[in-house]
Amino acid sequence: MKKRVYLIGGLGIILIGANMRLPITMMPPILPQLHTIMGIPTSVSGWLTTIPILMFAFVSPLMGKWGVRAGNSEALFYSLLILTVGLALRIITTPILLFTGTILIGIGISGGNVLLPSIIQEYFPKQSALLTGIYPAMMTLSSGIGTATVAPLLKATNLSATLAIFAVVTVLTVIVWGATMAMLPKTDRKVETEEDKEGDFSVKSYKVTWLITFYFGTQSLLAYSLMTWLPKYWVDHGFTSTTAGLLATFFQLFGIPLAFFTPTIAKKKSGMIGMVIFGASTIILATAGLMFGSDSFAVNALWSALAGMGTAAAFTLSIVFFQRKTTRYEQTAELSGTAQSIGYLFAAVGPIASGYLIEIFHSWDLLFVIYFIMAVILGILGMLTIYSRNVGSEKLPKKNQDIVNFSTD
Repeated sequence: MKKRVYLIGGLGIILIGANMRLPITMMPPILPQLHTIMGIPTSVSGWLTTIPILMFAFVSPLMGKWGVRAGNSEALFYSLLILTVGLALRIITTPILLFTGTILIGIGISGGNVLLPSIIQEYFPKQSALLTGIYPAMMTLSSGIGTATVAPLLKATNLSATLAIFAVVTVLTVIVWGATMAMLPKTDRKVETEEDKEGDFSVKSYKVTWLITFYFGTQSLLAYSLMTWLPKYWVDHGFTSTTAGLLATFFQLFGIPLAFFTPTIAKKKSGMIGMVIFGASTIILATAGLMFGSDSFAVNALWSALAGMGTAAAFTLSIVFFQRKTTRYEQTAELSGTAQSIGYLFAAVGPIASGYLIEIFHSWDLLFVIYFIMAVILGILGMLTIYSRNVGSEKLPKKNQDIVNFSTD
């Protein structure tokens, strides 16, 4: 492909990354205003962040199949259009359209979640480590920017204008990815591969698929639960809401460099092992420290940073697993869809279950003990994944299997 395709495609992937969490994370800071402006009860408004995660769980397997049949780049483009429609509906500030738009937003973002790792493998294999690091980093960075700016924007303008301003990023993304799609080489989806001729192929028949699925699910549960409940933990331990919010920013900020560098470090088997150990051990240290408690801002900032680094490393390593533990990009899309479907159910259930545990037992220690144990399990699942055979690897000559497992791009 020409250099122009790489540049525009790279910009498109960066912009898609910026859209994959921002439409969700911008909502929590303005939930009180939604109650005032639109009369939405607080108990109901919480669904504005839960609905997209449930859509990730329900729609992800369908996105993988859609990508295989229609083409990954085309399916992603139409997913972005669905996302744009969802954002447009939210601008019309009525409760029914707000929630309808939120459902469409969840469906649209699912396309990026599932298809982007496969697209990078299909069209940009030599840049896979760089691009696989950039878009999770953009997810985290855009989330932080959105969280910090949405309330001041709402105060300076109004709800419709604020939502419209953030939707501009998505419209630009559709334009750039549409241009990219037009320049990418076309794949004839009607031509049967050797695997198609042998019968129906499913990644679900491989042990590594389920190891990756539960690895992704465990890190999702830990990440979403910690992001949800750490601010309340700090308030309960004597910090102001403002200080608790500041401590929470360390969770996101320190995750950005880990999201960016993990794919490069994990290009070889030794790097994968190192990142599995790093991701699990930092969460273990953070949860152990939180169990003992401290009224020191610096100490709690350290635990927040470690937790953010660990969950970011584990999330990005999951994406690397989608790519490196498959032998064809179609398998990457199907594996990604399967893992994210179950994984985001974990993410939806984790914060809710954590809340019930806090309410029933009135103990933060029990919660952090559970997170500690899950971090240990996360490390075990990661190691088992690394040493498991790739999806479809038995169809390759034995001498080539390690090359597929741990290629150096």
